[in-house]
Amino acid sequence: MQGEITATVQLIYSCPAESSLSAQSDLIQDDVARLMDADSTTDVALQGLTIQHVQSEAMTYGNVEPRSDTDWQCDRMKDLLQAAYPDAECIGDALSFVLCDLRHLADQENLAFGLWDKSAYRIYAAESRDAAREKKKTASEGSETDHGERS
Repeated sequence: MQGEITATVQLIYSCPAESSLSAQSDLIQDDVARLMDADSTTDVALQGLTIQHVQSEAMTYGNVEPRSDTDWQCDRMKDLLQAAYPDAECIGDALSFVLCDLRHLADQENLAFGLWDKSAYRIYAAESRDAAREKKKTASEGSETDHGERS
């Protein structure tokens, strides 16, 4: 008789650095699918998989400050924008200026700005989802505590 076991594993892949995080994720998905070929010499077979999270090397190893502390990061970015663009009338103007300058920088470095922007958006979206999930979890734990105290 066989039983179903769920295993959590971490795989570290080497992928083309010029590919977007989404393209790298697709390459990883293809390679993991290749690994799903059952080995008939054992009594174990991978039945399915889900890629829960993909993170770049820089995100894994290069950040001193945790990405979850967005309040600190936003305050720091606001200070940097005001220092870099003192003539900007508002943060929106400074944001437009920095995005323009980042595009020029990408051109100078022969980088595809759009690909990096998509990668940044995916990170932002994941962080936003995580923050919303955490906020919801915290609120739900608070209401459970409230119910327990009232009982």
